[in-house]
Amino acid sequence: MTFLYPKLLALLAIPVILAFWEWVRPGQPLAMPFDHAKVGRGRFWQFLINSANCLPACLLAVAILFLAHPVIFNPPEVERQLTNVQIVLDTSGSMKSPHGPQTKGVNSRFDSAMASIEQFLHHRKGDAFGLTVFSRNFVHWVPLTQDTEAIVLARPFIAPYVFPDEFWGNTFVGKALYGAAELLDQAKTGDRTIILLTDGLSSDIVPPKDSAIIADLRAKRITVFVIFLIDQPVTPSLVGIAQATGGDAWGAVTPEALNSVFKRIDEMKKVVVLEKKPRASDYYDPFFIPALAALGLAILALFGIRYNPW
Repeated sequence: MTFLYPKLLALLAIPVILAFWEWVRPGQPLAMPFDHAKVGRGRFWQFLINSANCLPACLLAVAILFLAHPVIFNPPEVERQLTNVQIVLDTSGSMKSPHGPQTKGVNSRFDSAMASIEQFLHHRKGDAFGLTVFSRNFVHWVPLTQDTEAIVLARPFIAPYVFPDEFWGNTFVGKALYGAAELLDQAKTGDRTIILLTDGLSSDIVPPKDSAIIADLRAKRITVFVIFLIDQPVTPSLVGIAQATGGDAWGAVTPEALNSVFKRIDEMKKVVVLEKKPRASDYYDPFFIPALAALGLAILALFGIRYNPW
């Protein structure tokens, strides 16, 4: 605890002097006839009356402490710098294909992607996430939000088997990247990141179309990370888009490899912690009860706890 106006504490000398004077002042002695009777010294009453006379000095001391404005400094608040992450997930029919060893049952590329995404969401709690699903077209299924449960609960509604290939088939990565970039551009604070998960080749990112995509992403200050879910080298144009924006691209043909890729992304996009200065708050509480007690006792003392006037 400290005081905003510590110089006022020097005034505490006044109530200390007043209290000291109450205990040492001789008073006005007066001889009274008691027929030679032996009378006690009355030390208990002397102590009680002197203590009662010191109560106004105690109230003055508390008032001075209030004027000095006691405060405490709360621990510094810790705030993380917000990262806006738009997950762009391929939900074309090929995402139903098996992913990795099937020793523990059927596990599709979509299943692996959603499991790793859910793990990443819980690990990066505090960031804002959105979900864009795409194939022939794209849908911003979940806008940027810190309520990541909305993405987890979307799983049964965005699975590849929900929409027929005649309506939803094919893979257009470039169209999805343009849409996700436009959505991220609305975020006024924090970093902007796209995590693209796909298993298909796309005709709308081949040179020279990739140059326009890179220019758009750079203009919007968006970093792109690409995860390729098939046992083939990552498409060179996807690698170029990712690296040109400050990100990277990886292949992940097993769930374990996919989890490792998300760990790499987490390391590349480290959480930035912003520490604020300690915040001062009033700290009158310890003085309220003593002040009320002294005030109540002083009022009671006025009803007769005093020396006789003779």
